[in-house]
Amino acid sequence: MKTPTLSVVIPLYNKAQHIERTLQSVLNQYTKVDEIIVVDDGSNDGGANVVRGLGIENLVIIEQANQGVSVARNNGVAAATTDYVAFLDADDEWLPFFTTEIYTLIQQFGNCGLFATRYQCVEEGGRVVDAKIVLDSVAPEGYQLTNYFDIASRGDLPFMVSSTVVKKAFFNQLNGFPANEPMGEDQDFFARAALHNAIAYSPNIHVHYHRDACNRAMDRLIPVQVCPFAMRLHDALGNASVSPTLKASIQKYCATHGLFIAKQNILRGKYATALSILRMPACKHRFSRYAVLKALAHVLNTKSTLTNMFSVFKKEYQS
Repeated sequence: MKTPTLSVVIPLYNKAQHIERTLQSVLNQYTKVDEIIVVDDGSNDGGANVVRGLGIENLVIIEQANQGVSVARNNGVAAATTDYVAFLDADDEWLPFFTTEIYTLIQQFGNCGLFATRYQCVEEGGRVVDAKIVLDSVAPEGYQLTNYFDIASRGDLPFMVSSTVVKKAFFNQLNGFPANEPMGEDQDFFARAALHNAIAYSPNIHVHYHRDACNRAMDRLIPVQVCPFAMRLHDALGNASVSPTLKASIQKYCATHGLFIAKQNILRGKYATALSILRMPACKHRFSRYAVLKALAHVLNTKSTLTNMFSVFKKEYQS
């Protein structure tokens, strides 16, 4: 069997203060990658110059006008000259044996199109915590993950974009990441990959996902509706030929996502927006949690409305 070749694609947008750490984690791999592709997506903080100043071999820098992370990743994959492509966000880190683990998965499960490992989260202050992943197996040698939607509906995703590697031919078959979707583009890709093939998975931790980094999309953007991937996935179930078990898992997965977005809006005081999200049919597939969030959002929205009305009345009365 021919030794597989591996590139890593790193989209870069205003992460100058993190990119050196990320690239160093690639250089520190026990099993080296063949190619490092950094796609500068119109940064204005000099990040591309930081990358150039490191003098890294086998490095390609692609510069483009700002078009979003999906286009950056897609262009990076298009430029890759290898059989497999890894993804690494510009503020995350691989632990030293990530690529070694991936090559082991490829050797065992070459029929798969996507390969991934477990990860840990780095919180503010550098505190490392385990992601809340509910796995049916923790076999250290790895296995084929056939129940992605079920796992993802019960806790955190079993993997994230910085802990995945894709066969380039499979990536092209899936048409890459969806453009012009600032959030959920990774979950869209994962869902389509899971529907087309089993996923080779290692429950061993090989990646640090930095929630403490600056300029994170989740911190900048508060979704006001369910992300497009979940709406597409839920709507497609009406015409899809899938088993009842898979259909139930996908419905629960879509509900989990919708309820998460609704909860984020409640926490930020956007009660009317949360109620609008909760009207979407997908949310009702986890009915108990849906009912609790709907009642909470309704009470808080009513209280907020009454408070605002009283404030207006008070101003009018005193004038």
